[in-house]
Amino acid sequence: MTEGLGLWLRRAREARQLSLEDIEKELRIRRRYLQALELGDYSALPGQIQARGFLRNYARFLGVPVDEALARYEAEVEGRPLQPRARPIPDENRNPDVTRPSVFPSPPSEEEETRPASTMPRTLIPILLGVMGVFLMIAVGAFVYLQFMGAESQVAAPTPTPEQPTAIAPVVPTQQVLTGGDFVPALDGKVTLQLNPTQHVWVRMVADETVIFQGIATPGQSLEAAAASQVQVETGNGGAFTLTVNGVDWGTLGNNGQVVRRAWTPQGEIALQAP
Repeated sequence: MTEGLGLWLRRAREARQLSLEDIEKELRIRRRYLQALELGDYSALPGQIQARGFLRNYARFLGVPVDEALARYEAEVEGRPLQPRARPIPDENRNPDVTRPSVFPSPPSEEEETRPASTMPRTLIPILLGVMGVFLMIAVGAFVYLQFMGAESQVAAPTPTPEQPTAIAPVVPTQQVLTGGDFVPALDGKVTLQLNPTQHVWVRMVADETVIFQGIATPGQSLEAAAASQVQVETGNGGAFTLTVNGVDWGTLGNNGQVVRRAWTPQGEIALQAP
């Protein structure tokens, strides 16, 4: 009888003396998703598209056939038996080098593998701290600039004489519409944005002051928002997203590793003030 997908993956991982933590660091896939694949708990995965993507990367990292891994997954999901395939045994498994020291820690115990994984990857914490630091520096710089400009305007402003009173017109705040990009207004008077991530990266999308998505986006996950007033996007890596505005391809949201904070209205992209 052909062994299940989970046991098959676990044997391949243990044969290479790898722990789930090792693979989580290399593939940026959460440990609980890797554990769900090995336990056959597919309901714990975010969806079939993400599950297949995780399985492809996991199988490729372990050095097992990707097509066979997908065939085992589809057979288990559909509840049908898997047709066995003949495949050659890799030379490294046929004649393992037992004299070569291992650079990986010992395989985890059952208790360690069943322990719930952290909800936030360790590598994400420095990224979030860096983004918060950038926003903080921008806010401090804007505050100092406004204070300096306010003091300078008070000194330079002339005092009107009683004979010639100065009429002060009310100031109406306006939004500066940027000219960049191939913006095409929608017929329904709204603006629609679609983000397609190519990496695992944090992003926040707000439409008309309603948070549409905030968290770690995964490759293959499409994020879309429509608004009658404004759609705003924030991320710490603009190069990890492709952008579509009102059905028109705008390329990438920004450069790789660039902190991006952009917004669009039904009239086009607008300039945002420093937070």
